[in-house]
Amino acid sequence: MKYRFADLADIPKLQELMGSLFWLTDIAIGIIEADGTFLFCAGWRGACVNDGQNSCDCHAFISANLDPVSYTCRRCPTGMLHYACPIVVDGDHLASVYIGQFFTEPPDELAIRLEAAQRGLDPDEYRRRLAKIPVIPPMRLTLLLKYLKDLANMLADIGLQRRQQMETLEILRLSQERLQYLSCHDPLTGLRNRSHFEEQLAAMDKMQFVPTAVMILDLDGLKQVNDSLGHQTGDLLLKAAANIIREAAPAESTVSRIGGDEFAILLTDADPALMETVRQRIEARVLHYNAEHPALPVGISAGTAIATSKPLSMRELFKQADANMYQHKKSRKLTAGKDTP
Repeated sequence: MKYRFADLADIPKLQELMGSLFWLTDIAIGIIEADGTFLFCAGWRGACVNDGQNSCDCHAFISANLDPVSYTCRRCPTGMLHYACPIVVDGDHLASVYIGQFFTEPPDELAIRLEAAQRGLDPDEYRRRLAKIPVIPPMRLTLLLKYLKDLANMLADIGLQRRQQMETLEILRLSQERLQYLSCHDPLTGLRNRSHFEEQLAAMDKMQFVPTAVMILDLDGLKQVNDSLGHQTGDLLLKAAANIIREAAPAESTVSRIGGDEFAILLTDADPALMETVRQRIEARVLHYNAEHPALPVGISAGTAIATSKPLSMRELFKQADANMYQHKKSRKLTAGKDTP
C-alpha cells in the first residue's frame, strides 16, 4: 500500500512543535509532501508572497524542485534563502522538511530596488517587509542545515515505524476478515459451510418461519472421479456443481456445502412451484455445462421438503429432503440403467 507522509505522522502535533520552533528562531519551517503540496508552514511571511500578480516564485520553486536525495535550495534575488531536506522512508521519498526566509547577510539595497521594480512593489514597503526577515551568521547556517537533516532523518524513522505498525495492523485485519469468512464459508466453493447451515437451521426453528423449504443436493460420482482422476479433478467438479447450484438458487436463499459432495438450499416464503422452478434451473444448467464439458460431466441429485405449518422441526424437514434426494438418485440410476456412484 502506498502511503503519504500525512498518513504516517501526527500533522497537528508537528505543526504545533514547528510553530514553537518558529517563535524561538524566527525562521519559517514546515513540511512539504513529495508531490510539492505544503502540508503547513509556520512563519511564512509576506516578504515572499503578495496577493495577485506580485507574488514571487519561491514557494512554487521549492514545491516543484524537491530533491529525493539531497537538499533543495532556493536563493531569492535579494539573497533570501530557502532549504528543503527529503524525508525518505524505506527508500520512498514521502516528504521534505522546509526551512527558509532568512538571510546570511543583509540584503543589498540595489537588489531590493530591482526586485521591487520587477514585482511592481513599492520599494519602501518592500524594504520594510524584508527588515522583518532574520539575518543569521554563516556558521549558524551550517548548524541549521545539520539540524534540518537530523530532523528529516528522525521524521523518516518515525514514519517507518508508523508504516510498519500500519502494515502489521492491516495484515491482522485481513487475517481476521479471512478467519471470519472461513468460519462460515467453504474455502473450496465459496458457499456457506456446514457450521453456518446448522446455525441457520437453529435460527429458523426459533423464528418459526413458514413456509420454509429445504433442498438437499448430492454431486454424483465424486468418489469415482477422485479415485480415478485425482482430487484436483474432483475439486473442479465440486466447484462446477457449486456454481450451478448458486446460479440456480433464488437470490434470497442460503446455499451451503454441507458435506464432501452434499449441498443444501434454505429458503423461506417458498412453495412447491418455486422449488420445482429451482430444480428445473439446476437441471438446465447441468445440461448446458455437460454440453460444454463432455469429458467431465456433472450429475446432481436433488430432494426437496417444504413446511407450510410449524409442527415439523427443521431437523425433520432436513431428513425429509435428504430422503427425497436419495429417492431421486435411485430413480436416476434406474432410468440410466446403470449404477451412479
